[in-house]
Amino acid sequence: MTRPLIRQVLLSAAITATVCLLAVLGAGTSAFSQSTGKHDFVELCAPCHGIDGTGKGRDLTEANPPDLTDISLRNGGKFPFEKVYRMVDGRGMMDSHKRFAMPFWGIYLQKQSNQPTPVSDAALKQRITEIVRYVETMQKK
Repeated sequence: MTRPLIRQVLLSAAITATVCLLAVLGAGTSAFSQSTGKHDFVELCAPCHGIDGTGKGRDLTEANPPDLTDISLRNGGKFPFEKVYRMVDGRGMMDSHKRFAMPFWGIYLQKQSNQPTPVSDAALKQRITEIVRYVETMQKK
């Protein structure tokens, strides 16, 4: 094999291994989800939704964010994981007029990466997943 082909094969193998590792970590303990998801929630979401997710005690007053603790109640007792994921990510809602009050966190977090790659995109998706998992733990019973 030629050197460029060997490099391409090795790079592809490294990317695949990293994506697999991220998937394994994502399937890990809820303690991992709690710490990462909670940290990002506090940093990104709490200024509008409040530290407890109710929208009370928030730092910003311009927005009128919904209570995140009753998402399951508003959805017949089931947490709509994919719908919440899409709302947090926002990249699939770029043309939505309903979206102006909430940041497109997927775009914001993606811009923090110098050069988006399949690995950085997988890490971004995992990070958003952890935020949504944390919001799921906040649901009223």
